[in-house]
Formats: sequence, structure tokens, C-alpha cells
Amino acid sequence: MPNMHVISQTEQAIDDIARNGYAIIEQFLPAEIISSLADEARGFQSSGLMRKAVTGKSQDSSSDSLRGDFIHWLGNPNSPAQHTYQTAMYELSAVLNRSLYLGLFEFETHFAIYPAGKGYAKHLDQLKGSQERQVSTILYLSQNWQSTDGGELRLYLDEETHQDISPHSGKLVVFLSDRFWHEVLPANRERISLTGWFRKRGSRLP
Repeated sequence: MPNMHVISQTEQAIDDIARNGYAIIEQFLPAEIISSLADEARGFQSSGLMRKAVTGKSQDSSSDSLRGDFIHWLGNPNSPAQHTYQTAMYELSAVLNRSLYLGLFEFETHFAIYPAGKGYAKHLDQLKGSQERQVSTILYLSQNWQSTDGGELRLYLDEETHQDISPHSGKLVVFLSDRFWHEVLPANRERISLTGWFRKRGSRLP
């Protein structure tokens, strides 16, 4: 059965995406699911399954001048929390397709952990010459986040203005991948999230 609470929230965000290209959904998933997902990310980290992220098609992870996160890609869900998350994301995809005719088909996602002091320099989620990624999503998992902790997502609305979005637990940010340059500002504590992309049919996943 579809999660009607999630569908209600996403439908409220459709106008924002249609008008502005992005939306922010507070408390996208229940707190207990967010907590479980954060615990799973830490478990992957402690087990050595998180790997240093690379940028674009590069395989050189020796420098963290562009990004300092560690990631773990998810495939089919192997826990109740992952199942809840991925089901909610596919419900979101259905609403976006129904309302905005984006042709979304595939979803790729990974856990991301930024150690204190690390960020991700200004970038665009679509690789040069590639249009597979259509919609970017970030679900924040770090609990009890304070404004003094930093770690905001800086979304560049145009050449002169930007919006800083704080990574409070349970918040989902959705934006058009080809439209918004963005960066992750360094935080004063570890920052955990689930980053994902809805892609066109026929795209080759990593």
C-alpha cells in the first residue's frame, strides 16, 4: 500500500519544484526510521565498507580538495529501514512523473558520511555530456543538529543568490540535477545523509 502521508507531503512540494526547481520536505520519514538508517551508516563505517568518494569519472581518491565524504552504495534494500526509505523514494518518483512528466525510471542512492571539517566544493550533479540524472535528493540523518554545527547545503539559485539549507534530521531536499550548482559546507561534527538521483530509463548505474 502506498504511504499516503509521504504522498501528501510530496504533492505539496510539487508546486515548489515546478515553480522554483527545488523543494524542501520536513520530516520526510518517521524519526525511528531516520535513526535506524543513521545507525546502519555508522555500521558500514565501522565495518570498513564506506569508501572515500571520488569525483565524476575520476578514480583518484588521493586528494580531498573537492570532496571529503565517505560513501556506501545501496542496491536492493536489506533492512526494514532501507525498504521504507526506498519505497518512499519510488512513491516520490511516481508523483514527480505524474505531475511533471519527467520520465523517471531508475533510482541510485548511497550513504554519505562527512567527517568534521569536510565538505564538497561547488559542483553540478550531471556529468558533462550526460543527462541521465534528472532529480537529486538528499535525506539528512544526523540527529539533534544545531545551527552552530554548520554543514549546510548551499544551493545556488542563480549567479548572484544562494540558499543555505541546514541538514536537520529527517529533512529531504529535492532539486533538478541539471539546474542547480551546489556545495556542502564543512560542519563542526560528523554529518550523515542518504544522497540519491532519479534517472532516465536506460541509464547505466555504477
